[in-house]
Amino acid sequence: MIEIGIASDNFRHEDRALGYVFAWCRDQGCDTVEINTVNGEDFFEGLGFSPAISLGADGLALREELARYGLKVSQLDCHYALHRWQCIPYMINGIKMARVLDCPFIATTDGAEVPEGMTLDQVFDRAVYHLGEVLPMAHTHKVGVNIEPHGPLTTNLGMMVRLMKHFDDPLLGVNFDTGNTFIAGNDPVAMVKELLPWIRHFHVKDVAPELQENVGKDTGIAASAVYVGQGINADNIRQIVELLKETNWAGVMSLETRGEANTLKSVEWLRGIL
Repeated sequence: MIEIGIASDNFRHEDRALGYVFAWCRDQGCDTVEINTVNGEDFFEGLGFSPAISLGADGLALREELARYGLKVSQLDCHYALHRWQCIPYMINGIKMARVLDCPFIATTDGAEVPEGMTLDQVFDRAVYHLGEVLPMAHTHKVGVNIEPHGPLTTNLGMMVRLMKHFDDPLLGVNFDTGNTFIAGNDPVAMVKELLPWIRHFHVKDVAPELQENVGKDTGIAASAVYVGQGINADNIRQIVELLKETNWAGVMSLETRGEANTLKSVEWLRGIL
């Protein structure tokens, strides 16, 4: 079964607190939320202007809050570039929090560019080393680690397949992002077909028409500036949904779009094709 999820990051653009997101999801009949995280303290979160959680927060209290709203968490976003050492404690703390929340996955990715002085193969090797340090913790806590296409390593289909096959680990999967793969110049439908054995979760992003000239030049966008179904990536998303239905894929397709109004329209559009 395909479920619709709501990314809390959608509400960051309007300076909403996480509690606002929870209430919104409940009121719209969406029982699945994906939560952004920070590995430390964020003063915006503390002041009520950020829909994210600190990984040092009280996970049990958050679990109780989610239960009051009737929500479950599909994934914790723990993005810190995989070639940087900081990604190791970030992922480990994310895994610990996810276990407390009964959340099945955390997500990570690479940086927007190959760092100066490194080759793509060296970024791959660094990612392998860092993931190797984290996966034992994932097995202890039974929480999956999903790699999101969002940079030169992860939007490269050959590199992603190589990464998955290198580990051949059921707890290492893919958080497929429809918008990032498109803006990077890939065919998202073809890429889903190749990565489907490893895809555990989706970020569903459309792409605004004015970004057409950026296709093949960027490796990702933070969120759709238009609602999902309104942009130049809509037909690819339709085809992906049909492919998932045909293959009986089960999981969460988490909507990533900018702002409350776009999120509501995106929910309506995705419900219409599911």
